[in-house]
Amino acid sequence: MKKTFPLVVVAVLLVVFALWWRMGTQPHAPSTTFEECVAAGNPVMESYPRRCRDGENTFVENIGNELEKANLIRITTPRPNQTIGSPLIIEGEARGGWFFEASFPVFLTDWDGRIIAQGIATAKGDWMTADFVPFEAVLTFTVDPNVYSNRGSLILKKDNPSGLPKNDDALEIPVVFAAATGALAIGTNATIHGTTIGILELMEDSRCPSDVQCVWAGTVRVRVSLDSYNRDFTFTLGQPQVVGKATITLTAVTPAEKFSTQTVPLSDYRFTFTVEEESLQTLQ
Repeated sequence: MKKTFPLVVVAVLLVVFALWWRMGTQPHAPSTTFEECVAAGNPVMESYPRRCRDGENTFVENIGNELEKANLIRITTPRPNQTIGSPLIIEGEARGGWFFEASFPVFLTDWDGRIIAQGIATAKGDWMTADFVPFEAVLTFTVDPNVYSNRGSLILKKDNPSGLPKNDDALEIPVVFAAATGALAIGTNATIHGTTIGILELMEDSRCPSDVQCVWAGTVRVRVSLDSYNRDFTFTLGQPQVVGKATITLTAVTPAEKFSTQTVPLSDYRFTFTVEEESLQTLQ
């Protein structure tokens, strides 16, 4: 009995080791996209666009047609695959021929190709030139929470007053929409990326009424709770705030405008937040 006991122990250890080795060497599901390749922990080559290799397959990050249009239009913000929130500030430079009357149209589409925002980019200098001219645009948007994916496209279209198809052109880059809470009333909450954001109090609504001329536009401040922390936070409309490894922004307030002859009941207010990271970590 004493001689067989060590043999049994060795046999058990060998079985455990064999199971561990087999489980550790099980082949993972092959990647089908660049994002899946990165998520699987495969090496990423820091080229532009980036490349990820999974076995015999190499996947290239989608950056739209930025490189093809680089001699006509260049975008500095947002960058391809950047996480965006509303309002979205768009900046870059384009050759004078991209403009007409110092502007060109801009569109933002969701995963299904639906236009969720559109506006006009305006030249920040003399556009009557063949050189590059700085431009800027601002888009305000809301993403359907039921859309299949949080990815979309930003399209900067060459202005084409002739209407001729041969004169059409566009820069299109992929973007990622920040997760949004939806419109929250005071006293309500929403959970996003595992963290619950609760609306506690409207601290300030000093926005200038639409029927009054003001020297200051005013702002909105709201006090909220985050269940990951033992303290409250104050957010100001349109001002991103870093909380741990997340960037949280109060992006919209309704009613969107006030009038000097009306008082907005607290129960009518709604607040929308976006979170631009996947988790809220320890507050620094």
